[in-house]
Amino acid sequence: MQNEMMNIMKQFSDSAMASAKKIGDLDMKTFETLAGKQADLVKSCVEMGSRNAEAVLKVKDLSELNALQQEVTRSCGEKWVANMREATEMLTAVRDELTSIMEEAAKYTQEGAEQAVEAGKKAATEAVAKTTEAVEKATSEVVEMTKEAAEKTVEATKKAAAKAKAA
Repeated sequence: MQNEMMNIMKQFSDSAMASAKKIGDLDMKTFETLAGKQADLVKSCVEMGSRNAEAVLKVKDLSELNALQQEVTRSCGEKWVANMREATEMLTAVRDELTSIMEEAAKYTQEGAEQAVEAGKKAATEAVAKTTEAVEKATSEVVEMTKEAAEKTVEATKKAAAKAKAA
């Protein structure tokens, strides 16, 4: 009886460890992917700001400048929306994968299965919450960096307009 209980506990423990490893791997992969997407988005917006600053030097009047800035803002906004949609879709897929991991773990458990699944779901929820928190933090940082780039672009535009007006 003791050996049987030990075997059951070992199977339960092995299953739980395998699930925890899968969750950890998934969490890391998710974070890396989201961080990469955020970095690409920031790079894109900074590049747009740089191109805008270069183009500002070539504009001939304020309406042309206004149109240029509207295009840059629209383009950057579209990229943000697309990025958020991709992140939402990815987090939905992560949730589905986490659910799959938990369902697989549940089939290998015996009497303590309900408690193990709840603990696993809680761990999965916490992992998704941490990932979401990381995404929100990264997004906040990207927004701040974009604001700074926009402020620098506006500043460069004003300087260019002042030079153009003075000339």
